[in-house]
Amino acid sequence: MANTEREALWQERVERWRASGLSQRAFALQEGYPIRQVGYWVRRLSAVPSMAALVPVTVQGAAAAAPAMKLCGPQGWSV
Repeated sequence: MANTEREALWQERVERWRASGLSQRAFALQEGYPIRQVGYWVRRLSAVPSMAALVPVTVQGAAAAAPAMKLCGPQGWSV
């Protein structure tokens, strides 16, 4: 069985599991599938496709602003 055929088969099985309202374990036992295999395919088919790793970014200079905080010590120092 080709990978695409296997994935399509498990896509159908996962959809049947979701519609059944059963836990993964109960569904696997009822249908005769290995419990771990059902969990694997649920995770695999639920995974969000990855986005591009690098995205172009334009950095603009920050506007001059007053400091957000000023610390003053009892001896008269400030930061």
